[in-house]
Amino acid sequence: MYRITILYPHEEGKRFDLDYYVQKHMPLVKSLLGPFGLKSAEVAEGLPRNGAAPPFVVMASMTFDAIEDFQRGMAQHGREINADLPNYTDLKPTVQISRIR
Repeated sequence: MYRITILYPHEEGKRFDLDYYVQKHMPLVKSLLGPFGLKSAEVAEGLPRNGAAPPFVVMASMTFDAIEDFQRGMAQHGREINADLPNYTDLKPTVQISRIR
């Protein structure tokens, strides 16, 4: 099984609309990647610790049985998914692909 993690770093003065992300963007991702084997998707909000901002404001993760399923889904729908980015943030996300052991 594979996990795709999308990390949105905390950057002072940058915007992230968590409500939009949870209510609009993630349902879009689920509807487009579901037919390609998306098993689960979740969103985690970073919280301050000891008065300091979290390193990441949001971390989202998706799981697939095979990395090829994710790649096929993104080949077909990646442009549409990525085009939604300006609707909720001006941060540049980092994507981590991991094998779950």
